Amino acid sequence: MPAVGPGAIIADDWRALRLLSLYRLGLVSILLSLMAAGYIPQVLTSVNSAWYQWTCAVYGGAALLLAWTVLRRRTRMSVQAHVQYLVDLAAITMLVYASGGVDNGLGALLLIPAVTCALVLSARMAVMQAALGTLVLFGEQVLRHHGQPVDASDYTSTGVLGLILFGTAVAASTVAQRARRSEALAKRMGSEFDDLSRLNEMILDAMSTGVVVLDQNLRIGNLNAAARELLRTTSRAEGRALELESPPLALRLRRWLSVRDDDEQPLSLGSGMPEVIVRVTRLRSAASGPIMVLLEDASRLREQAQQIKLAALGRLSASIAHEIRNPLSAISHAGQLLYEADEIGADNRRLLAMIHRHTDRIDKIVGDVMALSRREVADRTLIPLAPWIDETVALYAEGHRQAPRPIEVAEIARGLRVPFDPRHLQQLMFNLWDNAFFHGARDNAAITVRLSVGVERNGRAWLDVSDNGPGVPAGTVDNIFEPFFTTAHGGTGLGLYLARELCELNQARLSYQQRPVGACFRVSFAVGIAV
Repeated sequence: MPAVGPGAIIADDWRALRLLSLYRLGLVSILLSLMAAGYIPQVLTSVNSAWYQWTCAVYGGAALLLAWTVLRRRTRMSVQAHVQYLVDLAAITMLVYASGGVDNGLGALLLIPAVTCALVLSARMAVMQAALGTLVLFGEQVLRHHGQPVDASDYTSTGVLGLILFGTAVAASTVAQRARRSEALAKRMGSEFDDLSRLNEMILDAMSTGVVVLDQNLRIGNLNAAARELLRTTSRAEGRALELESPPLALRLRRWLSVRDDDEQPLSLGSGMPEVIVRVTRLRSAASGPIMVLLEDASRLREQAQQIKLAALGRLSASIAHEIRNPLSAISHAGQLLYEADEIGADNRRLLAMIHRHTDRIDKIVGDVMALSRREVADRTLIPLAPWIDETVALYAEGHRQAPRPIEVAEIARGLRVPFDPRHLQQLMFNLWDNAFFHGARDNAAITVRLSVGVERNGRAWLDVSDNGPGVPAGTVDNIFEPFFTTAHGGTGLGLYLARELCELNQARLSYQQRPVGACFRVSFAVGIAV
């Protein structure tokens, strides 16, 4: 950690200089009062009254000026400290000279300015001031005894005073530097603590688990956003009793405090409110320590468990589908061979044809299930939509030459490109087109599929696949994307589900659009197109 330099300015340093200014004004007032009352000749054995009075008057004027500059902070603090010390040194030295020397005790008045200035300056500057003060005091002794016999006791007293100046200055500077380092460390630790507190608050607010911290009397100390949502708190709940916010939860905690037994049963927080799983623990081992309550939405946990179960069932279904495909192929092949045999009668051929139709249906279901289980990672590229649709429509038409399936394409901007895996988009279009022609053929209607493209204001492109068929019954719209849901005899119920999965793999969205006539499915592509 870097050391605090001599120019560091903190509020305590300015406060020390202000106190020194008050001390100086009080000292001058006392000296002048003693002089006016006639006590100075009694206290000081040999004093030059005129010199003494003139020095106190000048010292008083300088004290007022220094007090004003400190209050106004006219110059830097380090300059203020040096100026104040020099003024004190000059005035006290003149008083010592006017009172007959260091032995009269006035030289000790320099200790307080030296200590105060050492508190706000570096150790080197404090030692320099102490050295300057000692030299000036020795100079006063030399000047006062000029032309007179040398008295060693006077110089001894001055040397002792100089040593005291050095000791007090060094000690005060050391204490001040250590206080600065401690204050800097405290500020840094305080800043880190504030950052850590804000980080903890952000983490708690981002958690889906509700967190409530209570004291021993079940008064709320803190709670995160998830807990507010679960408890339906509309006002600031901190500091309030838990009974006022959630009586059922307070009752559960009272029971926990009495028996110390975790109840894993879901707790209903009230009518129209979710059930929660309550987990309670103490933040400290002491019996009076805070209590932390974790609230888990029971419905969300059930959904997660259902998702895990569905994922396991999906893997099981894929394994079963893989195992079914080989014997299914053998059954289909054997049925085809029997159908082609000469000795098979017409009734048996009709039964074999039924077997063949149903094995084809099972094979399609197996293929769809295995396609869902693979779910390859999408390799998205920017597809030029207009030429790509032309090629895909032509490719689709080649596969249905015997029963033409007309597809009309509205005008598409030639520069429109969409982010999608070309293989996935082709499979998606084939699924939607097959679905339209298959369901339209049930009513012996002449089905025509129409493709139209547009761009939303946010830059998201969409592709509509619509037809003029009977449309989707109103009562089944909410279920058409569920797996194995179908309204057609012989359908697998996986076409639209697989189509939506392909869209999600490419960060797109597949939705059903209500139209007066026919069905319409919209593919909303991910943002990132170029026109």
